[in-house]
Amino acid sequence: MGIRFNYVSCQRKFACVIFFATALITCACAADDAQKQQSATGAASGPESVAEENAAVVAKATEVTNRESTSEIAVPYSVDCGQVDDAGEPYCYVDADTYIGWRTYHGFCHVCHAQDAVGSTFAPNLLDRMRQSDMTRDLFAQRLSDGFTGQMGVMPPWKDNPNVSKRYNELYAYLTARASGALPPGRPKKKPQSD
Repeated sequence: MGIRFNYVSCQRKFACVIFFATALITCACAADDAQKQQSATGAASGPESVAEENAAVVAKATEVTNRESTSEIAVPYSVDCGQVDDAGEPYCYVDADTYIGWRTYHGFCHVCHAQDAVGSTFAPNLLDRMRQSDMTRDLFAQRLSDGFTGQMGVMPPWKDNPNVSKRYNELYAYLTARASGALPPGRPKKKPQSD
């Protein structure tokens, strides 16, 4: 009894190993480059710079949230930023749909489109795609349902996966909030239910 060798399976596994190794090297190099640049410019890396960066994120999100709450166009999300936890880290409260969209995105979509929808080497930045003027809720749902072939690759159709196909509106709310700048990167908190 001999060992059967499946060339196609082996080839796919090898490609995956190469991809993940390349992604890890790319991430490590980017982090190293950022650290070198920070050292070269003499930028502070202490708590002061982190606190200033956190304050800037909160200020930007609050500004966008305030601007959108007074606009005439209804947005599919509710974001309330400006809170800071005990460790000094900023966070935002979001409505239930946006929170479910965040969970769905990070359960399925981030594998290709990266954390916080900023894109990867083989899948586009979804924040840029959501900012396109023709990206309506219907077009968004159609692309998720039917899949999409673009310049960078092919996104499979999600219509047969109930964990995604039932959450198109929630994904749209999350990605729209991220694309508008109302929701900064990171994990949002679900708004507490008001009684």
